[in-house]
Amino acid sequence: MSLSKKIPLVMFLTSALAIYSNTTWADHGSMGFGIGTASPIITQTGITLPTGMWASGLIAQFTDFDNPSPSALHDLSKDYGDVHSVKSQLTPSIFAAYGVTDNFTLGIRLPYVQRFDVGGVDHHGGHHDVSDQGNPGGFGGVSLFSQYRIFNSVDNLNHLSLVTALTTPGATHVRSAGERLETHSQPSGGSWNPAAGFSFTRAMGKVSFDSNILYTLATRGAQRTNLGNTFDYNVALSYAFVGTAIDNLFVASNNSSWTGILELNGHWQDRQKTAGLTDSNSGSNIIYLSPGIRYSGGKNWNTALSIGTPIVKNINGYQTPPDYRVTYRFVVAF
Repeated sequence: MSLSKKIPLVMFLTSALAIYSNTTWADHGSMGFGIGTASPIITQTGITLPTGMWASGLIAQFTDFDNPSPSALHDLSKDYGDVHSVKSQLTPSIFAAYGVTDNFTLGIRLPYVQRFDVGGVDHHGGHHDVSDQGNPGGFGGVSLFSQYRIFNSVDNLNHLSLVTALTTPGATHVRSAGERLETHSQPSGGSWNPAAGFSFTRAMGKVSFDSNILYTLATRGAQRTNLGNTFDYNVALSYAFVGTAIDNLFVASNNSSWTGILELNGHWQDRQKTAGLTDSNSGSNIIYLSPGIRYSGGKNWNTALSIGTPIVKNINGYQTPPDYRVTYRFVVAF
């Protein structure tokens, strides 16, 4: 493959790099992660980086929640016990990825987790005390990942990859009013979380299809807390607005600067356990409908924006339900 074709391919591949978070409650806004073609924004794809190519950039996700007032949270605690809430969360990350071979890619991501207007209700001697925990933020832990392409068709339009990852502990000692926050409100769960899954890509001229699944095993972390295993499942369709798009993998061949994307992004999470006790206000299954658009401004950079609306919100007990989320990325290849 010539260098002139490799560079735009890298831009397509890395534009699909998304975030995996080792915090797993419904208000934690976790995402899938991976490297693939220009097709999806959040869904991981089956294509790996070409040999010797680097890609890096910025990915940020903002999630807004249906945050109750302090009085409403107080009333909810009468039915659900210890409850918490959050107004919004911003998770910016920087990442880098490298093509070891045409079929094998390694990558790293460094996130920062910032929450706004966190509140909680604790029970002390029969009283329900509402606490304002402010805007806690901190380093979310390093995510290391690898992607190995186990199949690609002779026409180079079908790709299937095995993905593995490991998330390391991050900040777990953030305090509010002098007291350490519970683990679910920390930037990191403080655990080592391995993950594995598969991703698939099918390029079809002007349209491209991508899908992936990823299962993450959560281990015990800070304050004897296990935040719960997770399962991410995503599908995406992309459409090149302009050009013939003979091969969606190359900007030069499809001649399209603008690409429209429609994704379904699902995230299931198990219940949280602390010191062996299961939290009834934990665990959920949330599916977002996420339309988006990407602009490729040159052979070595592109930018993308996705706005997701939850269409399924199956949440155990009470957890602050999401209203919408916005995902932005900017990628440079060299």
